[in-house]
Amino acid sequence: MPFSIKNNRKFLVVATSVVSFVAYWLCWPWPFAALRGQLATRMDLGVRNYKILAIGLPPPWREEYARLLRERYGIRVQTKALCIVSRSLVSYVTKYNEISAAAAKRRFGHDPFRECYEDARRDWEQRQREKESAP
Repeated sequence: MPFSIKNNRKFLVVATSVVSFVAYWLCWPWPFAALRGQLATRMDLGVRNYKILAIGLPPPWREEYARLLRERYGIRVQTKALCIVSRSLVSYVTKYNEISAAAAKRRFGHDPFRECYEDARRDWEQRQREKESAP
C-alpha cells in the first residue's frame, strides 16, 4: 500500500507539533523584540530622528536630562514604561538604545548622554542643597 499522510497518525502528530512549535516561536514576542528594536532604530536614524528610550522609575532629574538632550543635541527621550516592564520590552529598548546611542556618539564626537545626565544630576543636587539651606 502506498504511503498516505491521511493514514499515518504518527506523521500527523509530529507534523502538527512541529507546525505548532514554529507558530508559537514566531508569535512569541521576546525572541524578536531585539530585532524589532534594531529595525525601529534604523528607521528613525534614517530620517535623522535621534531619541533614546527610557524604562523603569525615573530619577528625579530625568525631566532636566530630557530637556538638555533636546535643546543641546535635538535628541528626544521617550518613556516606554515605568516600573513594570516585560522581558520583550527590555530586549527591545536595550537594542534600540544601543544602536541609537552609538549613532549619536559618532555624530557628535562624544557621549552627549553622559554629559547631559551629569549636568542634569548636578543641577538638581544644587537646587536641593539651595532648598535645604534656605530659611
